[in-house]
Amino acid sequence: MKKIINLEERIENRKQREKLERYRGKAETVQKILQCSSCNLKCAMCGVQIEDFHSGCCAAGPQGLRFCECCREEFEEFLAVKNGRKTPDLFWHNNEWKEMWSAWLDYRKALTAFLRSAEFKLLMEELNEKPE
Repeated sequence: MKKIINLEERIENRKQREKLERYRGKAETVQKILQCSSCNLKCAMCGVQIEDFHSGCCAAGPQGLRFCECCREEFEEFLAVKNGRKTPDLFWHNNEWKEMWSAWLDYRKALTAFLRSAEFKLLMEELNEKPE
């Protein structure tokens, strides 16, 4: 009788392991997305690798964001136009351009809020635990 295998229990254990693996995979994906989008070695807007990380041109700017030179110029132009300090002098600095930058800033704020949430912190704790 010792050789009788409980198939239902084995099937349930396998399903539970597969469910945990999918959960861990999804959690790791969320972690990677948020880590990569917050990387200080890349431009916050275009994602290009910042070659001279320690130079003043790429130091963290407004809202603690780090930009390549081109994106920094565009962002500073956007802020000046948005705050009424300047009128756009380039033809593509239209309403849609302003909406793009505004939406991108909202996205960055949402990322930051999620990173600071209790649920995200709990998720990171779970990912750092050793699986049994």
